[in-house]
Amino acid sequence: MKVRRIANASCLLLSLTVSSVSPARAAQSAQAGDQQSLAAIQAACAEDAKKLCAGVQPGGGRIVACLREHKDSLSNRCKEAAGLTANPSSSSAPSSDGSPATPPGSAAGTRVSAPDSKAKSAPASKAASEPVTVVGERFVKRTLVDVQQGGIKAVTIRLPESWHFDGKIEWHYGWIEVPVNPSWHAENPANDEAYFQYESLRLSNVDVAPQYRQYVKASKPGDRTPTGQINLAPLPPLQAMALFIKKVRSDVTNLKWVGQQDLPDLAKALRLDPSPNQHGVAIKIGYDLNGKPVEEAFFGVYYLNKAGNQAVQAGHQAMAANQLVQTNWGFQALQSFRAPTGTLDKRMPVYCLIAKSVQYEAQWTARYRAIEATLLQMFNQKLQQGWDQIRAADAISDQAVRNNEKFLDNIGRQEVAMRDSGGGGGSSGGAVDGLLRDEGGRSSSDHFSDLIRGVDTLNDPSAGGTKQLDNSGGYNHFTDGFGNYRTYDNPNATPENQGENGSWTRMTEAP
Repeated sequence: MKVRRIANASCLLLSLTVSSVSPARAAQSAQAGDQQSLAAIQAACAEDAKKLCAGVQPGGGRIVACLREHKDSLSNRCKEAAGLTANPSSSSAPSSDGSPATPPGSAAGTRVSAPDSKAKSAPASKAASEPVTVVGERFVKRTLVDVQQGGIKAVTIRLPESWHFDGKIEWHYGWIEVPVNPSWHAENPANDEAYFQYESLRLSNVDVAPQYRQYVKASKPGDRTPTGQINLAPLPPLQAMALFIKKVRSDVTNLKWVGQQDLPDLAKALRLDPSPNQHGVAIKIGYDLNGKPVEEAFFGVYYLNKAGNQAVQAGHQAMAANQLVQTNWGFQALQSFRAPTGTLDKRMPVYCLIAKSVQYEAQWTARYRAIEATLLQMFNQKLQQGWDQIRAADAISDQAVRNNEKFLDNIGRQEVAMRDSGGGGGSSGGAVDGLLRDEGGRSSSDHFSDLIRGVDTLNDPSAGGTKQLDNSGGYNHFTDGFGNYRTYDNPNATPENQGENGSWTRMTEAP
C-alpha cells in the first residue's frame, strides 16, 4: 500500500493535529495546497519566531517545537494562520483541557451482578455562549447530556454552527471493563462532511494453562465476554484498525484504501492518560456515498497490556502464578473525518479544531469515577466470596474426615478394651464379659466391629479357624479348602453354577 500523508500541515505546526511528523517531512509529502498553507503559516509566524525563538538554531523542526512551547504567547496573526483561536476579548474559545478519549476502564475480572441499562439516545443542545469564528467558520459549543445519570452534562464539543450533532451515552453496569461508552457524530447538511467519535474498542484474550482448560468455557472470537470486552487475539495496530474500518463501513460501495500512517505521538497530542504500548495510527479510505466519491480518515490510539494471575491458595485449591494470562488491548479516541474527495486535506484544520475542543465535564467525570469504584468494589467482594466459599467447603470436608477417623479410632479402642476385659478381671469384669460374650467365645463387640468394617467372620474348614471376608460383594461365601474364596450376592449362586472348577463348600458364620 502506498503511504501518503493524511493530516494537514497546518495542524502539525502547533500540535493541533492527530499526526506528529516533522514539518520538514510534511512539506515534502503534502500536496500543493498544503505547501501553500505551510508557507502562509511560516510568513505569518516569522515575527513570532524572531521574538520567541531567537536563540534557536533553524532546521530539524526546532523552530516549530519552540513555537509549540510558546503557543499561548503567539500573535493573533500567527494563531489564525495556523488554525488556532485568536485571543478573544469577550467570547469563549474552545477549551484546551478536554480529551476526546473515553475515560479508561477498570481491571479485568468476571461478571458483576448488576442490571444492564437499555441504551438511550442522549439529547444534544447548543450552549448559550456566543459563536467563535475560526478559520473562516463560526463555531458553537454543543453539549452531550447523560440521560441515565439524571440529565447531567457529560461532554462539550465545538462544531461549525450549521452542523447537525447527535450522540449517546450507554451504561452497562454489568460490564466492569466497559461500564460506559459515549459516542457522537456531527454532519454538515450542505455536503458529505462529517466527524465521528466512536465508542472505545475494548478487546481481550485469555491464555489458560493446559491443566485448567477443561474448567474454562472457551469464547468464540468476536463474542463479548462477561466483563464487557470482546474476545479476540491481539493484532498489530494497523491491521486492527483495518478490521475496525471494514466492520463500520461494511455497507459502502467502491471501498478503496488510500493510505496509512503511524502516529507515535497521537496519544500525547490528544492528552490521553498513559497506557502500555500506546501507538497512534491513521488510515485513509475512499468510497461512494449517495453516488458521490468521498474520503474518510480514521484515527485511533492503540494500546496493549498483558498480565497474569497471582498465586492463589484456598483450602485444597491452589493455582500458581501466571496460569491465566489476560491480554487487554484495543483503541482509544477512535474517530474519523469525512469529506468529499479532494477536500479532506484542506478541511483538516477544521476537523483538528473539533477534535481538540472535546471536553469532559468535571461533574460527569466524578460521577463516572464513583460508579466505576462501586462496580470494582462489588467485583472484588464477589471474588472474595467465591474464594471464601471454597475455603469453607474444604474446611467442612476436612472436619468430616477428622470426625470419621476419630470415630473409627474410638471403635477400635472400644473393641480392644472389651476383649481385654474378660477372663480374669474379677466379678465385675466377669459380669460384663458374660453380658457381652456369646457362648462360642465371640463378643457382641466382635460382631459390631464386623458391621462397622464391612466384613463377615466365617468358619474356615481349610484353616481350621475363622476367616474374615469382605461382604461388599454379597453374603454368600464359599471356599475350596485350598485358600480360595468366592462371594456372591445371589443366594442361589454357587461356584459350580457360576462356571468355577473344583469342589466348593459354603462357609458358615462364626458364632
